[in-house]
Order: sequence, then structure tokens, then C-alpha cells
Amino acid sequence: MTPRMTNAAWQRGCINALICGIGVLGVISILTFGISITTGRTLKDSGAIAFAIFWVSIFTAFVSTFLIGRARRGAILIDCGHHPTRVLFLLNAAIFAFFGLGRGFASKTFDTLDIASALFGVTFSLYWVLMALGRLQITENGIWQYWSLLKWQKVESHHWRGNVNPTLMIQTKTRLPLLGQGAIPVPVEHKEAVSELLQKYATKTDDYTTA
Repeated sequence: MTPRMTNAAWQRGCINALICGIGVLGVISILTFGISITTGRTLKDSGAIAFAIFWVSIFTAFVSTFLIGRARRGAILIDCGHHPTRVLFLLNAAIFAFFGLGRGFASKTFDTLDIASALFGVTFSLYWVLMALGRLQITENGIWQYWSLLKWQKVESHHWRGNVNPTLMIQTKTRLPLLGQGAIPVPVEHKEAVSELLQKYATKTDDYTTA
């Protein structure tokens, strides 16, 4: 049974998205000004180049992390199903594929910008497809978080929030603790089994549940 998206997961997800968004904006801004200063291009052109560099880097890192994690996760101990918002991910994939390819077919010149837009649309669509295909799995070597592997030794602590629609709250080991917080909805029928494996493999457990 696929878990429902819980309030705790929405809240943590929004906070993480905000932090990531600020970070992305900062990186692209720095790249934009750097490219503009070194090449003499306008901020508009420099921004487009900066975004292209950033997206290629992020997409490559995402796919690499996905493939390496799958290869290293080991045996699957518990499969908790697809992501609760899988339908939304598939919708995003369809939208970006449509607009990406649509711009290419609609263009009469199909210049560099059109090619870049089409490639972005197709690759971003593929990104959402991979997100939609992801599954939450407890594996031999860690937690497969839909599209990436959280190794057991990276789990600093965890606890449960909620009983009817439980959410696994995780704190990972990182230099910036705020960036290492996660919230994963888990089907209630798998909660006990997941908890037992966490107690067995995770390095530290905060064994309590909050409402």
C-alpha cells in the first residue's frame, strides 16, 4: 500500500525546498555575474549560460547518484511502495516533455536557444519520470529514499511522528544539521517492521513517537 503524504512530510518538504531554492538562486547568481565579468556578455545571456551549466551539473549528479545508489543498496528487505505524489511527478513529466518538444517543433529556425529549451524540457521530463518510478525500500545497506541511498552509517537519529499515517523523521550526519533533516511517510502496516530494522542497523535511535 502506498503511503499518504502527511502534514509532517509536507512541512519538512517545503522547508527543504525553500532552502534548496535559496541555494540554487545563490549559485546561479554567482555564476551569472562571474560569466558576465569574464566574458563581457549581458546579464541575460550570462544567466542563460549559468542556468545551462547548473542544470547539466545537477542532472548528471542526480542520474549518477541514482545509478550508483541502486548498485550499492544490496538486498531489499522491505518495499514500502511508490512515492505518495507519484501522479503529480508523472504530470510534471508530461508537461515538460510537451513544452520542451513543442517549442522545437513550433520553431521555424530551431536556433541554439530552441535546442537548449528542447533538451531542457526532455531531460527535466526524464528527471520527473525517475522520481515517479522511485520506491521507498529498506535495504541491506541503507534506506532507498525513492531515488537515492541513505547509508545506515549516515543516519544520526530518527523518530516517528503520527500513528495513523506515520512519518519517519530522520536526522542525517552532516556539517549543516538543518540540511540533514528528512521526513518520509511510511505505510502504517510497515511501520513496525521498518522500526525493527532501523533499530538493528541505524547507529542511533530516538525511540519515541509524537502525535
